[in-house]
Amino acid sequence: MVIFRALLVAVVFFMAQGVASAQTGGIRVAPVLVSLSPERAIGSVRLHNGRATPVSFEVEAFVWTQVDGADRLTPTNALIVAPGVFEIAPNSEQTLRLGVRGPSSNSEAAYRILVRELPAPRRDGVALGFALEMSLPVFVTPRGARPNLTTHAEGQHLILTNAGSSFAQIALLSGDQRLEAPRYLLAGSTAAIALPAPAPAIRLIEAHAGGQQSERTIHVGHSVQHASVR
Repeated sequence: MVIFRALLVAVVFFMAQGVASAQTGGIRVAPVLVSLSPERAIGSVRLHNGRATPVSFEVEAFVWTQVDGADRLTPTNALIVAPGVFEIAPNSEQTLRLGVRGPSSNSEAAYRILVRELPAPRRDGVALGFALEMSLPVFVTPRGARPNLTTHAEGQHLILTNAGSSFAQIALLSGDQRLEAPRYLLAGSTAAIALPAPAPAIRLIEAHAGGQQSERTIHVGHSVQHASVR
């Protein structure tokens, strides 16, 4: 059996959050990012089976934190997902219901739900083929929460810090090359991004809750950062 892991949020980086859908392995998911609020901490995700055979899934919920830009997932009961195990018939749909226990109104809470395909056993007892594992972000964002990205260079690294109160989706470009960096930077998190040599200028593209997008050019080695917002 081969497990195909799909971080579906990547394919909709510049689309309106909470609206876009994605399809992989014959399974369509919408939305690929769940945006909740303390006032309405319930939501849903729809999965459509476009295959010719039934497919079964199990779902787990995790608290999502970051250490030095790396994701850490911790199992949690704070995010309720139902049903936890289900089967979708061919060309049919299943709705997952999400709810957060006692959501905080002071700081953004970040979660991920992992939707794993359960391989259908064959008659010989061996499970073959591809099994999907989809990771979907869930945010409970207080009203008025915003990211606040700051940058500075340390040697051949760009230090990126989110000093704000909400997550940011990011992409870093050096010319046409996309740099290896977290696709999300959670509130309060910091990441060190290795820079190519030479790297006179880096483009930082940012999107956050509500779908707002901005772009700035970071001139490495200069004290002044020129930013343009579009």
